[in-house]
Amino acid sequence: MPRRKSGQRTVVITLHVPEKMLRELDRLVEEGRFRNRSEAIRFAIAMLLWREQIRKNLRLEEWPKPEVA
Repeated sequence: MPRRKSGQRTVVITLHVPEKMLRELDRLVEEGRFRNRSEAIRFAIAMLLWREQIRKNLRLEEWPKPEVA
């Protein structure tokens, strides 16, 4: 398996995405937000996992429900 500069092993995956989504992803790469598609997709996966970890730790039922005015 290839290794990234961070030393982490990487694996190749295949995924299907709508063309419009791919165009938007390519636009972000062209704008210099990411070096390539793989970096952008890794970032998106990391953000999803981070968000899910926050949801898991927050226990929203402990928060008071907002009052509607």
